[in-house]
Amino acid sequence: MTLQYDYEPSETARPYVDALSEVCDHYDVDAESRFVTLPDPAGRVHYLTAGEGPALLALHGLGATATCWLPMFDALTDRFTVYVPDRPGRGLSTAVDYRETGFREFGVEYVTDFLDAVGVESAAVMGNSLGGFQSLALAVDRPERVERLCAIGAPAGLSRDIPALFRLFDLPGVGRWLFDYFETETVPESRAEFRRINVADDAAIPDAYFRPSVVGEGLPGQRESLLSMMETLGTFRGMNPQFDLREEVRDIDLPTRFVWGTEDFFWPPSVGRPVAGAMANADFVTLQDHGHMPWLEPTDDATDAAVEFLAGEVGPERSGGR
Repeated sequence: MTLQYDYEPSETARPYVDALSEVCDHYDVDAESRFVTLPDPAGRVHYLTAGEGPALLALHGLGATATCWLPMFDALTDRFTVYVPDRPGRGLSTAVDYRETGFREFGVEYVTDFLDAVGVESAAVMGNSLGGFQSLALAVDRPERVERLCAIGAPAGLSRDIPALFRLFDLPGVGRWLFDYFETETVPESRAEFRRINVADDAAIPDAYFRPSVVGEGLPGQRESLLSMMETLGTFRGMNPQFDLREEVRDIDLPTRFVWGTEDFFWPPSVGRPVAGAMANADFVTLQDHGHMPWLEPTDDATDAAVEFLAGEVGPERSGGR
């Protein structure tokens, strides 16, 4: 299996594309690497696509890229045509300064423009972390574009509380120093950081998975764009008010599922359960000993819970309630 693309990577992009190909090889995935040009400031957005069937859009988290979804492609592509974009400023997409754009409106706007560009009127949508926030905001602001919604791993937007480490990024001088301090330059460093924040058990994750993030640090604008997003996300007192969706999410009546690990680094399941319970058409799956990116744990529990729901095989409308 391989990564297919019809463009010539630049000298700086070539190591990243090669590393991405390694991930496809490991997971036995056929995927296409493509670009669309969207209105500014999104610019040129890179995405991966594969599979056949109805459209599924997957949105990654803060420091991740489209690569993070490749371990799920085998389960997804038999049922869906999968579209996974690199958020502007990540991977091969054009860098964006989020101090100038903000994120609530732009996060919905560029996703809507992306769906238009790939010819998708509406899709099942899955998001993790900051991508979960985007998914929820899309369902609030543009519900006609969303058929079913799955937040896998704790989504941002349901609490203004954030881990103490992330509060420090808003402090002048300290934030930049921390950002540089935590830059990962090797696969072992990247794995260690990933294990600390994203998974409870990294035994199922190959070294190849981490190489795109390591080489991606050298892509133009990548680091500055990520720092701008982190500075936009929060203050020393907690998450920026623009990232508080608790009241708006309660009005979503689309079929919705939350898949949430008990060991999530950012927010425990107790943050999400009351929100799901107040929604008209939502259910909540709790996974014991799973972290913030639960589909990367050694079990298939998170993947099964997400895919079966997105395919319409299970969910609140089938079970008659939460």
